[in-house]
Amino acid sequence: MSNKVPTIIRSAILFLILLFPNVYACFMASDLASPLKALAYLLVVAVGACIPMLFLRRKVYFLVLGALTMWCAPIELASLYLNQNPATTTFVGLIYATNAHEAAGVLGAAWPLAVLWLAVWVLYFILAARQPNEWMMNRRIGLWAAGIGLPVLALAAILFFSVYARRLYHLQRPREVASLATELVLLKGHKIYPYNIYLNSVRIAEERRERKRMEQALQPFRFGISAPADTEPECYILIIGEAARSTHFGLNGYARNTTPRLKQRTNLVSYPHHYAQAGTTEQSLPHMLSRVPVTRHEDVWTEKSLPEAFQEAGFSTTWLTNQARILCTERVKHAVDQTYETGKDMSVTNNYDGLLLAPLQQCLSEGAKKQFIVLHTMGSHWRYDSRYTPEYEQFTPALGADFQLSMIRPENRERLVNAYDNTICYTDRFIDSVCALAAQQHIPAVVLYMADHGENLYDDERNLVLHGNYSASRWLFHVPLIVWYSDEYAVLHPEKIAQLHAHAGYYDNSSVLFASLLDAAGLSYINDTASNAAMRTRSIFSSDYRAPDTLFVLTAEGACVALEER
Repeated sequence: MSNKVPTIIRSAILFLILLFPNVYACFMASDLASPLKALAYLLVVAVGACIPMLFLRRKVYFLVLGALTMWCAPIELASLYLNQNPATTTFVGLIYATNAHEAAGVLGAAWPLAVLWLAVWVLYFILAARQPNEWMMNRRIGLWAAGIGLPVLALAAILFFSVYARRLYHLQRPREVASLATELVLLKGHKIYPYNIYLNSVRIAEERRERKRMEQALQPFRFGISAPADTEPECYILIIGEAARSTHFGLNGYARNTTPRLKQRTNLVSYPHHYAQAGTTEQSLPHMLSRVPVTRHEDVWTEKSLPEAFQEAGFSTTWLTNQARILCTERVKHAVDQTYETGKDMSVTNNYDGLLLAPLQQCLSEGAKKQFIVLHTMGSHWRYDSRYTPEYEQFTPALGADFQLSMIRPENRERLVNAYDNTICYTDRFIDSVCALAAQQHIPAVVLYMADHGENLYDDERNLVLHGNYSASRWLFHVPLIVWYSDEYAVLHPEKIAQLHAHAGYYDNSSVLFASLLDAAGLSYINDTASNAAMRTRSIFSSDYRAPDTLFVLTAEGACVALEER
């Protein structure tokens, strides 16, 4: 017994060091705010910690787990401290992108913590090496428990998320329900330390391989864009919104005044009848940044993007984002001249679009002659109350800390809509702030805002909600398009401004972005009369603009169909 007590004490210390990030998460992670969620999280962590005990003796167990997690812990702790959430793919990706000089600077600034953490792990491996080489549990009983318990836990989790999948996405086919439920369960694994570090690392490695393959395939591609004849400063800014409904912008006739700032801003034109080309970011964004429409969806990866077209014309290009990583944006971010990322994504509660204003101001003040800037924002993505600061909670009752996914029901529509409208109020402030920063430069400038897709809010008898649904709806595709121009731009291009206003009532979609921004900057294709003529027919800045007779969209299954009235 006397020999057992030190072993138990040493083991307790070792477990405390191993699982400290998990315990810390229960106090810091916004996703674990409720005691029930924290308890469920710790239960999964405990099960995960017990499984290796079936195959590794005590000493080997602690040495192996220590070696596998000691490098992960600082990443997880940093994410919890900075973002109040476990490390995401975006955060881990930023860590991996840090060069030696930047890492040395961080370590130099936080050297006491670095020394403390090194001392903790030296202590850990000393204690682990002194552990007896014995089994920590009855292996026969443990294997039986694992063989029965793990499938039961997995099945229970899939059944739980199956209910969620049926209610939110209105799936009926058992295979579709099971597939989405399994995907949601696996996504939860991306939030549990230390698995999240490894899973996100694998995802990043896969993204890098695919990105490099795409870069190699596109390397010889050229648009053949001519450089501007003058060298005077000018700036074009594209704001990519998220999950914004055109009908919820006061500027477009919504009963609530959700856009008071934009209503008062001069030199601004709103297009209330424009549509996205797809209902998810992954499907929509490649077409927003491309001249390839959804009717040729299979060709969207065969050309470079809008920022690269401006880059080819000699513009300085910048990508500013607080969004999650997707393959399309990862490739473009590596192609542009400079990138800024907040290191946060949609799971973080303090990831506001306003965080992009300071880097935008710095970018504008650097004095590049000709700039093209993209701001990829979180906009109105669920969870709505995480998209705006408290002072923008204009409509109540909104979601509140007590609101959980299980409460997304038609009877709670009022709270959902209130919170959603608050996100539009915050978006109003954000767009207006971008316009103000651009105006302060006193140069020809254009700011164009358009959302990647809309959002369902229990609008009809189908009870569709959020986005990504297999059932398409008008609200999923109807998005705001807003254009602002500086006084200096209006003086130089009065004919383009006249066309902007003349085309405000047309029905169209996001396929106008590529041609309109090139045309706004006076760019054209070298010795390509046909391409220039085609560009002008799709530019809202041109007198040759023509709206299409039929608008097409991509369904969740990837089929291209004509947009229906509902």
